[in-house]
Amino acid sequence: MEIINRIPVMYILVFIFVCCPNLTAFNETKAYGQIEEPEATETIKKEKIKALALIPFTSKSGIAETKPEEEITTNERFLTVSLYDALIRETGRIKITPLQESEAAYAQIKSEKEFSYYRDIAVSAGKKLNVDAVMTGVISEYREREGSELGVESPASVAFSVQVLDAEDGTILWETYFTETQKSLLENLFEIDKFFKRGGKWITADELAKEGARKAASEFNQYLLTEN
Repeated sequence: MEIINRIPVMYILVFIFVCCPNLTAFNETKAYGQIEEPEATETIKKEKIKALALIPFTSKSGIAETKPEEEITTNERFLTVSLYDALIRETGRIKITPLQESEAAYAQIKSEKEFSYYRDIAVSAGKKLNVDAVMTGVISEYREREGSELGVESPASVAFSVQVLDAEDGTILWETYFTETQKSLLENLFEIDKFFKRGGKWITADELAKEGARKAASEFNQYLLTEN
């Protein structure tokens, strides 16, 4: 027993590594298996998206209760239409349900499920429309500029999140987030190209929201095109 205690730990580790290679191989296989499994699942989920429905944006939290009598605000409607138009232009690989149909399905499910969660209503609408996935959006900020295009006291600011949910079980398949408060050229020299694209003017919240919608649609299209 005393002899064993005198053997350096390093020699014991070398002995285990040389004499028990299968133990090491098993651990490596298990570790790599845990990493690869989500990627395989992601591939299956992505290939499953053949038909998509855009659900109207909401200004409520994604987990907030919604009442059927609540009307869609002007900002929610504008951003919904902007994203729908951008999706039609950007995504040619999948079928996009006409917005009028998805809005009608959403409104019907919402009236039937009083005090239901926005996300649950969206998934139920997707099932009703017989699509593979639904795209939802939650607006967290929509602040109009104070001033004119030549000068402002407070610039426009818009922030919203977009998620694509599996219409079967509500699993999040893809998501993105847009947030921007317009800055002057002196405040952000790194985005000089954006400054000139906007004509060197202070834009409205709607114009900023439309840029965000285009960006979200473009990112979603890249997600569909990217091979795992």
